[in-house]
Amino acid sequence: MDNSAAEDAAALPGSPHSPSVGKCGEAQPRPDQPAAVSTPAPVPRTRETAFDSFGHLKHTRELFWHYWAPVLTMLTLIALQSTELFSGTHTGRILGALMRLLGNPLSPQALALMNLVLRKTGHVIGYGLLCLSWLLLLRGSYWLRHEYQLCLKGSIQVRRLWWRPAWGALALLCTAAVAMADELHQMSLPGRTGRARDMLLDTFAALLATALVWHRARRRTAPQSQSAKPR
Repeated sequence: MDNSAAEDAAALPGSPHSPSVGKCGEAQPRPDQPAAVSTPAPVPRTRETAFDSFGHLKHTRELFWHYWAPVLTMLTLIALQSTELFSGTHTGRILGALMRLLGNPLSPQALALMNLVLRKTGHVIGYGLLCLSWLLLLRGSYWLRHEYQLCLKGSIQVRRLWWRPAWGALALLCTAAVAMADELHQMSLPGRTGRARDMLLDTFAALLATALVWHRARRRTAPQSQSAKPR
């Protein structure tokens, strides 16, 4: 009798020895048992969490590969074309051989003119791209320092994200310094000559690239500036 009474008492819902039943018949832990510690689900690694986890390492990689690499590439190409291998005599010979291979040989005067036009065009393109690379580096480093997404929330004007006069002036100064160093280096080579007009042409190419970037930034920010005006 005593054993059956104890079993009946344990089966009662209010008894401390009976397991409580939750929803859908799931057994709940008894009050005298410690509750199980739930493990939080792993947080998926997004771009923001990766940036916070790795910090300056990711910032440095993005700054180098996206912004410093184009500048270093253009500086390397300009240094190569400043050697004797790319002198006017050598490029004229290569151009003459190419025209004869194509079955259209040129006279010495026409060959010299074509060689001059191609070399000056290379100056304009090369130093224009160098100035553009400087501008992208200055703007990109600013974005990385001030977190581009936060800037778009209104703490910094949108126009100042795409263009600043200081960026254009510094890019022009850096490009003109490289042009001056290039011409001074060519003066020390036997088969090359440094000319002031070439340095002016390179600076003009940098000025043209800066004007194009300014015009592009002005057009990009014009609709946003007009929508921000009160009606």
